[in-house]
This record gives sequence, structure tokens and C-alpha cells, in this order.
Amino acid sequence: MFRRLVVVLAVLFAALPFAAPAASAAGDGTLAAFGDAPYFGSTDGLALTRPIVGMAATRAGDGYWLLASDGGVFSYGNAAFHGSTGDIRLNQPVVGMAATPSGDGYWLVAADGGIFSFGDAPFLGSTGDLRLAKPIVGMVVTATGNGYWLVASDGGVFAFGDAPFYGSAADLHLARPVSAIAPTPDGGGYWMVAADGSVYSFGNAAWFGNAPGHAIVTGITSTATGQGYWLADATGGVFSFGDAGFFGSASGQVAPGKAVVAIIRTPSGQGYWVASGEPTILAPGSSGGPVAAMQSRLNALGYWVPVDGSFGPVTTQALYALQKAARIPRTGVFDAATQAALAAGVQPVPRSTEGYLVEVDKTHQLVMIVSNGRVVETFNTSTGNGQRYYSEGHWDVAVTPEGLFHIYMQQNGLRISPLGELWRPKFFTGGYALHGSPSIPPYPASHGCVRLSNAAINWIWDTGAAPMGTAVWVYS
Repeated sequence: MFRRLVVVLAVLFAALPFAAPAASAAGDGTLAAFGDAPYFGSTDGLALTRPIVGMAATRAGDGYWLLASDGGVFSYGNAAFHGSTGDIRLNQPVVGMAATPSGDGYWLVAADGGIFSFGDAPFLGSTGDLRLAKPIVGMVVTATGNGYWLVASDGGVFAFGDAPFYGSAADLHLARPVSAIAPTPDGGGYWMVAADGSVYSFGNAAWFGNAPGHAIVTGITSTATGQGYWLADATGGVFSFGDAGFFGSASGQVAPGKAVVAIIRTPSGQGYWVASGEPTILAPGSSGGPVAAMQSRLNALGYWVPVDGSFGPVTTQALYALQKAARIPRTGVFDAATQAALAAGVQPVPRSTEGYLVEVDKTHQLVMIVSNGRVVETFNTSTGNGQRYYSEGHWDVAVTPEGLFHIYMQQNGLRISPLGELWRPKFFTGGYALHGSPSIPPYPASHGCVRLSNAAINWIWDTGAAPMGTAVWVYS
């Protein structure tokens, strides 16, 4: 199929992020309505089996549906319930939905591209039997309702029924994964947005601008004219482009632990709904495909962790490192904020620009293996806690010395020191070493050495990542 990327070089209007909700805002922590968008209710306060992951509205704007990851559908206003997959054992979680023009039916789509049709929604095909490079993250329907597009996180687009293929971003090597897709009102094109707020335009979809770099964008919807669009970020911020009017944002309304999953405009384009959900939290003891996918993504970003589908202490260490790099709470679990940081591809920034060395960032409590300014691997660490301690007849202060050093001595095994056990230490100055330890909290706790997990120091030894003579730069 012919693929063409439409890029409009001039930004017609700049992004206009706002934090305060408009006066006309209504809703709760799950569903917020702005402008002429009516609020009919939400699942807020209900004990859901699975979190809300999507939303669709009737074409008349007199009702909407909220969608849970198990395919459970919740109807509000004049949106009728036509069925769900809530009682079906799914291969992959449901990630999105789209309504038919009549409002008498809808489709649900799973992460593997499996399509579930309800009411007057015809089944027009799926990717359920294809081996996808990346999971499906959303779907949108054509103006006729006789076709739909699916989009994957790598920007791949799959067209079914009368939905034309206008191109994809699968070969663009995106900096961040795609999070959502929106069609033009006439179905002559579509936009997709990545987690970093970059917007990609295809067909007759004009480009009006990207979100600012600090936003983690999770939704996009077009204006009624197709001459603008809104983006929504995970925290509820709304960004207006082109002829899209700003009617308010959900900043401050999204509850802790939740994230925005969709933004949908009203038929007039004079309002929109912003839906939030609670991402599935993975924690120590979790296992299976979701854990393996998380570990694989961490590894791809350089946060060292074995990909084994088991959430153990080493996975906790990798999440600590990501959370430190993202400047978010160091929970050690895969919560909403951490999911957003992973989706955005957050990585630490080294100070060195050339050469091969180990950087110890005391401020952020990270160890980085850096090659010519590029971070190869990142580890959680715990350095000197700054407290006084007594050892071998005198008092000292637990400070990790700063400066440029080199590994001058190492021991391939357990070394017993007056201050404790050092597993496979690599000394870089005096008695200070990079070494393994069974305890690496996400804060400074050592007597001055640079602690790593035993698994991490084993990996460094076994791969030869820090041989004798390797430069070690310690800084605050």
C-alpha cells in the first residue's frame, strides 16, 4: 500500500496548556466534562475488577461508554449497553473501543488486535491471528461506520472495511511509543500522537503542533472542522491546537494513582470529555506476560534487569532506577506514574560526552555505564549517607568521595571488611568500591562505598563491563 506522511511545516497555533478547570467543568475523578459536554456519570467510587482504559461517545453527544481492560462496558446517558467481554477469558486485555454512527453498537479491541463486535457493529477484520511487532493501543472508526483503523504502539496502522490506509509511523523509529489515534471528520486522514506529545499526520490530516516536551500525552481528538485537535496528558492537562478552543483541563482532578486514558470531543466541537483510569499496578510477586513486557521495556531503555516474567528484587532495583531518573516517588512498584515514565522512555542524562566510564550520580543515586556520552546501562545505587560512624577506634563520616578515579584493585569474591561484607568489589580510590550488597535501598545508606545489587555486580563482572583501569567519575 502506498504510504505518505503529510507534514505541515507551519504551526498554525501554539499549544496552550492550562492547569485550572473551566467554570463549566463537571464530573469527578474518572470523567470530567468541559464546554458543552454533558456529564452523565461515571464509575468513580465503584469497586471495579479491572481499571478503566477507554471511552467512546454517541454521535449525538447525549451519552457515552466507559471501558475497562477486561472488556467491561459501562453506559451513561442515552448510550445503550449492547454487550461486553467482561465474562470472557481474553488472550490480551482490551485497550480501546469505538461506537457505530447510530450509537446502536460498538467495537472493542484487545492489545493483540482482536475485535469484539456488539449491537449493529459489523466485524470487518482483526489482527488477532497476526504476530504483531508491538501491541495495539487504540482504534477509530470511519465516518460511515463501515470500517476502522487500529494503531500499534510503534505507529503501525491496520485498516479494515472501507477505512483507507494513508500511512503509518512504523518505519520512523519513534522516540516514544504511540498512545492514541484520531480520524479527520470526513475520514480522509488521521493523526496519531506519541507519549512525548509528537503528532504525526496522514492523509488530509493537517499538522498543527506538538505538545510541550514535559507532557506524557495519552489522548488526541479532532475538532468538528478537522482544522485542529486537542491533546490530553496523563495528569489531565489539555493542549489546544489549530481551531481547537480551550474549555478547561482535568489538572488537579485526576486522583493519585490514576492517569488520563482518553479525550473525546462533543459533536459541536465546543467541548470535550476527559476520562481517567487506574493503570494495572505490578508489584513484587507479580508474574507473567505483563511483567515480562515491563522488563523488556526497562532493558530497552538501559535499566538492567533479566527478562524472566517474575517480579523479584532485581526488578524492584530497575524500577527504583527509572523512578530516580524520572524524579518521581521511589515506590519500587509499577504504579501509574512509573508506567507513564516508562512509556515516555525516560532515561538519565550523563555528564560525560566522550570515552568509556562509570558515572556515579550521588544526587540521583544512580550508577551509569556511559560510552561516548550514551548511557549503556543504569543501576540503582546507595552511596554514603553522610552520618557519623565509629569503626576501628575512631569516628568518621559516611561520605562517598567525589572526583575522577580509576578501578585499581578488585576481588572476585566476598571481601569482609570492618564495616561489613563487600561482594566482588571493584575499588576506585582508597577503601571505596563498587560492590554487591543484599541491601540497596533507594536512598543513601552506605558507609561511603557505592552499593549495587549482587545480581548487578555479577552482571558487571560476567560481561566485563568495568574492567581494571575503567574510569569512575563520582559527582553530586
